[in-house]
Amino acid sequence: MPKMRLITATAFLLATVFLSNAEAQAQSSTIPLTVPEIQQCLCMQPRLQPLQDAWLEKQRAFDEQQAQLATVDKEVVAQRAKLDPNDIVGQQVLKDLLAQQQGLRDAISARYLPEVNQAREAYNAAVMQYNGLCTRPRYSADEAAARATPLACPAP
Repeated sequence: MPKMRLITATAFLLATVFLSNAEAQAQSSTIPLTVPEIQQCLCMQPRLQPLQDAWLEKQRAFDEQQAQLATVDKEVVAQRAKLDPNDIVGQQVLKDLLAQQQGLRDAISARYLPEVNQAREAYNAAVMQYNGLCTRPRYSADEAAARATPLACPAP
């Protein structure tokens, strides 16, 4: 009988400690932002749009190259289908298309893909940093105080 009480007491103690720890973690994630933290968020926010714009521009350029490659791929297939082995001009056209196709593939892999990846990673890193700090609740009085004080934003 005393052994059963000890097991029950131990289980109760562990449950209390576990629940207290979980409650403390939940409370720490809902602690409102301070005025300096809100000011930091106000400094970070305007930096997000140019990063997103740069990423979208790189993505647009990448997509254009991909579309050009798809067009050339179709032209290569069509040229091969109608090519007569004795047609020297047709063979040269196919060689030119293949060279253009390879040039586009090289440009995509060497330039456009790394550029879009780098721009996306820069934007995602900035968003993660912003979300890590700035998504907690804010008191309206603290928000007003943060906006009333001139911002001293660090240089990007």
